[in-house]
Parts: sequence; structure tokens; C-alpha cells
Amino acid sequence: MRHRALLMLMAALYSCTIALFAQDPSGQHNRRPHPVSLIQVIAKPNDFDGQPIKVVGFLGPGGGVDRAVGLFVSEIDGRNFIVPNSIDLHVNESTVKDLMGKYVEVSGTYHAPDPRAHYNGYIDQVLDIKPLNAGDASK
Repeated sequence: MRHRALLMLMAALYSCTIALFAQDPSGQHNRRPHPVSLIQVIAKPNDFDGQPIKVVGFLGPGGGVDRAVGLFVSEIDGRNFIVPNSIDLHVNESTVKDLMGKYVEVSGTYHAPDPRAHYNGYIDQVLDIKPLNAGDASK
């Protein structure tokens, strides 16, 4: 009797341990954004669709009707509104106003555009957006 109770207790502890450490089958909640080039995202959007990514780009006002905040490949692209070299960021412009006109690092979930769309997709569910700290160039 004692042996059976011990086996049942061990089985219950094992089941609880498995349930406690089991990951979400879709992996959605435990995935960390992986660094990727903005150029790669623009070139192969479907490879990153629905994925948490971390990209670096120049933050500027986007074009188009929605006037979304844009993340551009370069400062030249951003200052000249070269929209084909950008993706949209779904953030409130007032929260990033101090970062406009600067290079930033953005972590969030990327969504590829419809193949007929005239834009390169967007990032929403932004986890982090911060200025790119490239070091002190005066040294």
C-alpha cells in the first residue's frame, strides 16, 4: 500500500512539473524578438510575417493617407520620404516624438503586407523602441 501511494505521488509530481514547464505549443508567448536587417524584412516579408523581430532604422513620418510613423532603411530615405525603403510602425506618434529624425532599435511583431499592397508591412505590439546607441563618435 505504501509503495502504491509513493508511486502515485511521484506520478502526480511529475505531471505537475511537466505542466509547469511546458511551453505554449504555438511558441507565441515565449519567443524573444530576433535581430534582423530591415532590408531583409522588406525583401522577404513573408519570411518574417507574424514573427517577433528587432530591427534598426531611421524613424520618420511616413507617407500615405494614414501618415503612420515610418522606419526607414537610412536617414536619406527618411528625409526624402522614400516609402519603398520603409515599413510602418503602429505606435502613437506622441510617444516617439523625441525619437523622430534619429536611428532607433525597434522590437515588435512584424506583419507582411498583402501582395497587392503598396507598402512593406508594419510592426505592431511594439515591446521596445529606443535610440540606437552607436557609441561616441568623438573618441
